[in-house]
Amino acid sequence: MKLSTIGALSTSVLLATVFQAMAQDAPALPKVLRIYREEIKQGKDVAHEKTEAAFAKMAARNKYPNYWLGCNVVAGPTEAWFFEGHDSIMSIQKVTTLVETLMEKNPALKAELTNADALNSEMRTNATSMIAVLRDDLSYKASEFAADLGKTRFFAMTLMRIKPYTDMHFAELGKQVIAADEKSNSDVPNATYQIVSGGYAGTYLLFAPMKSLDKMDEYGSRGKAMMEAMGMEKAAALYKGASEVINSSQLFLLAINPKMSYVSKEMAAADPDFWTPKATVTTAKPAAPKAAEKAGDGQ
Repeated sequence: MKLSTIGALSTSVLLATVFQAMAQDAPALPKVLRIYREEIKQGKDVAHEKTEAAFAKMAARNKYPNYWLGCNVVAGPTEAWFFEGHDSIMSIQKVTTLVETLMEKNPALKAELTNADALNSEMRTNATSMIAVLRDDLSYKASEFAADLGKTRFFAMTLMRIKPYTDMHFAELGKQVIAADEKSNSDVPNATYQIVSGGYAGTYLLFAPMKSLDKMDEYGSRGKAMMEAMGMEKAAALYKGASEVINSSQLFLLAINPKMSYVSKEMAAADPDFWTPKATVTTAKPAAPKAAEKAGDGQ
């Protein structure tokens, strides 16, 4: 993540948050995400994870105010995504100013961050930052999404670009899909975020959380149930409308990496074994004492 955003304290991303819901009494997805996308060099995954873990520890030690989720791409390019939650876009400016002030007052921290960022840059081939806003009107069971985030392990994420000036049509189609999800009683929440800076106009990120990958095995049956709920005529019209609006879509499978994430105590408490696993201590058996050499041996 960017050095100036202790949010990932490195040059990377967040579902970093991820979702600031992590610290709220009434779980809710963050209204704004600051996102970092890092392309990792082949064979540098482990080293990159180590540097990102160091950033997360620095954030905890210095009480950085915004949480984030770090994710590895399981199916797709060799990348890491970080999602940092905010209540508003103005919040990003406030946090950036906070970090800059903190580093001015603490030269040792500034040096530590600078060195860590330099090391992290050796693991990357490219890095991109974006800002996205939550589209409540295009999200389904968002409160359940937030409430179960501590037990979420994967995200099915769709990076979608639509044709210019078709946002209203896209929103209409999205609402039709949500209505079909409700009618078919789908048990998979989803959240839609619209990129407002750092990407092409008309770019959206769609997230579907999963506690395990068995949800992907159910995609076919859920799609069939949705089509039956809509009726074939409306389903056909939906697909036709989508083809007229969507310019491209890319599918990713993201795995949450607890070592690269910085989450609240409340979120970690949902599954301590995952978020804060205890180190395994192995005790080596003492070596058997060598037989005493006979006096004069080797003489």
